[in-house]
Amino acid sequence: MKDNNCIQVYVCLKHMGNITKEVKQYPLLLKNMPRTFRELINESVHACITAYKAHANSAPNPAPLTEEQFYGMREIGKFTFGVHYNENAIDEAKAIETAINAVQDGLVRVFKRNDEITDLDAELKITEGDVFTFVRLTMLSGRMW
Repeated sequence: MKDNNCIQVYVCLKHMGNITKEVKQYPLLLKNMPRTFRELINESVHACITAYKAHANSAPNPAPLTEEQFYGMREIGKFTFGVHYNENAIDEAKAIETAINAVQDGLVRVFKRNDEITDLDAELKITEGDVFTFVRLTMLSGRMW
């Protein structure tokens, strides 16, 4: 349920199990209006942790797999059934610090629509329905002969 202080934005994601191989927009409800990129990261991590906890609390009664989920999992070769085995508490402060470090180190790039956001402390204008894309860069390793 959305209250007056919340703002809904959209995050573009591509899940590995997604058969269509397309990037989809998912709603993300931010509890407070972020004024800077750093605050956007804080609010995004908080929203993701809240959603994770809600999903984990429903884990004792997982829903059956849909046909799309089944074929998506078959595609990647890993089947999961919504059961959360990790009972460790989530350290939200550590998660926020890790996310900010990933952005500072260049491991994650963030775009608002088509414009990259780089300065953590610059003022950020966010309106209801804005679309953000978080891109996690993967380092490839190997040998050169």
